[in-house]
Amino acid sequence: MNSRDRIPVRTVTPTREQAIRAAAESLIDAVAERALRTPREAAEAAWYPGHPLGSIEAIEAEIIRRRAAGTAA
Repeated sequence: MNSRDRIPVRTVTPTREQAIRAAAESLIDAVAERALRTPREAAEAAWYPGHPLGSIEAIEAEIIRRRAAGTAA
């Protein structure tokens, strides 16, 4: 294929409303996916060196506490 055979590509820019809706849907999907994780899986995903809670076990305990209390974790 040479440059004359290429099909021009048209870039589509979403409207502000479409961009906001796509971002909201993405956030909803991420929250739902996170809720499906076990506390251990969520803690492993959240841990990083220097995390304020210090260890995966401490993060896991906090996630369990928050889920039992019905708050976001």
